[in-house]
Amino acid sequence: MQVDHKVELTRGAAVWRLLGLGAVRGSLGEGISMIIRNALAASAVALASVGGAHAANLVANGDFEAGNTGFSSDYTFTSNGGPAKTYTVTDNPRSFNGAFVSVGDHTTGNGLMFVGNGGENPGDIVWQSEVIAIQAGLDYFFEAFLLNAYPGSPPILSFTVSLDGGAEIALGTPTIPEGTGQWNGLSTTFNSGSATNAILFLRNAQTAFSGNDFALDDIFLGTRSIVNPGAGGVPEPAAWALMIGGFGLAGTTLRRRRAAGLA
Repeated sequence: MQVDHKVELTRGAAVWRLLGLGAVRGSLGEGISMIIRNALAASAVALASVGGAHAANLVANGDFEAGNTGFSSDYTFTSNGGPAKTYTVTDNPRSFNGAFVSVGDHTTGNGLMFVGNGGENPGDIVWQSEVIAIQAGLDYFFEAFLLNAYPGSPPILSFTVSLDGGAEIALGTPTIPEGTGQWNGLSTTFNSGSATNAILFLRNAQTAFSGNDFALDDIFLGTRSIVNPGAGGVPEPAAWALMIGGFGLAGTTLRRRRAAGLA
């Protein structure tokens, strides 16, 4: 067995330098390799378990599977179609209006969605959440999936948020293509600052008389995006603690093995 305190490359021997242990070769090096791999795996599991909790949707009934509940709207609810500024919750837009596209919901393809016959008044509340408890000092994603249900002027929704009962903050007005039957993910972000609760709004921004017929599904609020799953902030403090703890345990084990090897 040989322990060096300088980094060198040798044929057929692994070279290691971690936590001040220097370069280690031979069977001890293989043991260290296993310890590092185990530490990395444990840290990854810790990050996934903590981060996964923050990927949960804070919006009640954001997928509309509970029906016409958990939100409010300036539009009028009706189960059998209607004029502008009416909506329903159904499993197919065509069941609301025979001229609308036939398509399944975004969540599973077999569930429920919000289907609206949009009006031309800008600022009308299409969908408004209940008061949602949030954490201060975090970046949040406010997202939804939107579909154009009838050829013509596609729907346009403005995303806004009210923090701790304050004035609405405009987050963006993303647009979707004119084609029908395609679910489009829309994503906006905000920082909660010192706020501990939020109310979310989707407001009409389409002023055209014709068209503006749409389906809406999977309205989301969380710290991990569902529209762009790779997006998100740094791990939470709890995740860092678990990860650092895993490497600390690896370092302790490595030092013990090194001492045993030198004895």
